[in-house]
Amino acid sequence: MKTNKAYEVITDRMIDLLEKGTVPWRKPWAGHDLMPANLISKKNYRGINVFLLAAMTYDSPYWLTFNQARQSGGTVRKGEKACPVVFWKWLDVDDKKNPTRQKKIPMLRYYHVFNVAQCDGLEDKVPVIETKDREFNPIAEAEALATAMPQKPELTHSHSRAFYRPTQDLVNVPRPELFNSDEEYYSTLFHELVHSTGHEKRLGRHDNKTFEMFASNTYSQEELVAEMGCAYMCGTCGIMEQTIDNSAAYISGWLKQLKNDKAFVIKAAGQAQKAVDYILGSSPVSETSEEKGDSQEEV
Repeated sequence: MKTNKAYEVITDRMIDLLEKGTVPWRKPWAGHDLMPANLISKKNYRGINVFLLAAMTYDSPYWLTFNQARQSGGTVRKGEKACPVVFWKWLDVDDKKNPTRQKKIPMLRYYHVFNVAQCDGLEDKVPVIETKDREFNPIAEAEALATAMPQKPELTHSHSRAFYRPTQDLVNVPRPELFNSDEEYYSTLFHELVHSTGHEKRLGRHDNKTFEMFASNTYSQEELVAEMGCAYMCGTCGIMEQTIDNSAAYISGWLKQLKNDKAFVIKAAGQAQKAVDYILGSSPVSETSEEKGDSQEEV
């Protein structure tokens, strides 16, 4: 089928999956199927905190407060920045309709946590996450598509997390052997390659503004562009069926920050189509200034 028709089919399929509901988003490589958790209580973080902490892209899922680190015999390294997490605290207040009674109202509060990777002296207290390599069998069509990209960014496998770093024009994904399947390796690689098309020397979707706060509209739209583009590329090389559920789940998580605005998917789909056209070598023209988003230090 023609490329444009493929874009239309996959976009429609994605929206259909979103309307039906999707499985929780997951990172498809070994060691990252654990939810963010407090190192001391071992309790998983919930709600928006899962996305806030996952966005920090540390290898370890374990977090703790400054005081918890100190009380555990460790220290937070100088210069490390904390991540805020939120919680609801229930307050007792007078009931204006009935002065003899009190009622409880929720108040949103927050505190700051650090990943154990930002700390020293906690090595013996952090649970070991065992990973097992599997045999990697490159998929010819997917490999050819990634290799043929014009003006490719540098590709490394030196960290067990996936990101695109615009300042270095560098893509990193975990080693292929760590992924649950070959298809999911290429899906993750495609996601980051689509991010890289936003560089000023390619489509110019990114500009030089400071990194936007997680879950802002500009950051969310860029993530949607990357995942829609990833889905298109997976469809192009024949691995869509093995990856689209995960893509839809990922997008669903971002749409929750945008009140499930499916029109946002359509807008992102247009930018994703341009990104994939570029990777396929059929669209060297930069986007207009109205379509540009903000750059990120790592996305």
